[in-house]
Amino acid sequence: MRMIALGSVAVLLAVAPGRPSMGPAAASYLFGGRIIAADDGSLDGVHVIATDARGTYEALIDSSGTFVGSFPTQPSSRVTLRVFSDSAAPRYHTSVVTLAPGVPGEATRIVLLPRQWRIRGGPFDGREVPIDPARATTRYGDGPGYWRLSRRSGRAVTWVADSFPVRVAFRHASADPFVSPNDSIRFWDMATNLERVLGRRLFRPASFEDVDAGGDGIFVAVNPRMPAAGKTFITYDGTGRIYEALVTVSRNAYLGDSRVAVHELLHAIGFGHTRGWGSIMGPNADGIDSPTAEDVAYAQLLYAISQLQRDREAPFGIPEVTR
Repeated sequence: MRMIALGSVAVLLAVAPGRPSMGPAAASYLFGGRIIAADDGSLDGVHVIATDARGTYEALIDSSGTFVGSFPTQPSSRVTLRVFSDSAAPRYHTSVVTLAPGVPGEATRIVLLPRQWRIRGGPFDGREVPIDPARATTRYGDGPGYWRLSRRSGRAVTWVADSFPVRVAFRHASADPFVSPNDSIRFWDMATNLERVLGRRLFRPASFEDVDAGGDGIFVAVNPRMPAAGKTFITYDGTGRIYEALVTVSRNAYLGDSRVAVHELLHAIGFGHTRGWGSIMGPNADGIDSPTAEDVAYAQLLYAISQLQRDREAPFGIPEVTR
């Protein structure tokens, strides 16, 4: 066993008994990195295969997800990494990453998506929901799917962990209708119920001045001239980090209407519409006035992926599963 540095990752390369050790020439064509399970599950049975124009080469992978392999010669084309499970009932979706031509210059970090998500907290705690990333990312009309991805980076569009609970304030522009204390109470009942169902703290009341000063936050406004019951705009950067949102409803009564208020608050924390399952974010949500188990599972998983990508500097995740 010997230590090899690859980019910013150092890995122990274990040679199986009976196999020839890799010499200096082979070592110069190393590839490697880290596989990170979005559900913190075991990586037993997970394989990493690298392919170039000349052949396919399997990497060694340890229990922590660190993997390393070697090309016999300098790759003459783009390199593709394929991460998959050999189980009859695979735990993770296959991920396919296409890299630049030649030997990868740095460690490749990939967040691996589970096929099932066990809901954590809330009324659906412990329920397992099948996960299909293609359904979650399928576009709805001209808009994004339930999982919104940054066009530049392909990363999840979410608030960062440090932003929670996100500051929320009613906007006080000159043309905005008066929001009464009862309106505010009803709105915060909706926000609190969303927190309960998603199983985490999401929002905290703030003053107009706090949010208007430029910090991360959500404004809530009433606009009687708006034809739709509700509309939400979010602003995010190239990495997918949301830093402001504006939730607008057309009537004060909608501030306490779960079908409208909860729907718009889910937009405000990054989620789009979906036809993939029965959802409060769906086009035909008659009788659905609260997030369903699927809404919760896909929401929790997206935030888990997003946080891992930021914390572990892992650029690969969702698009590599859905291609």
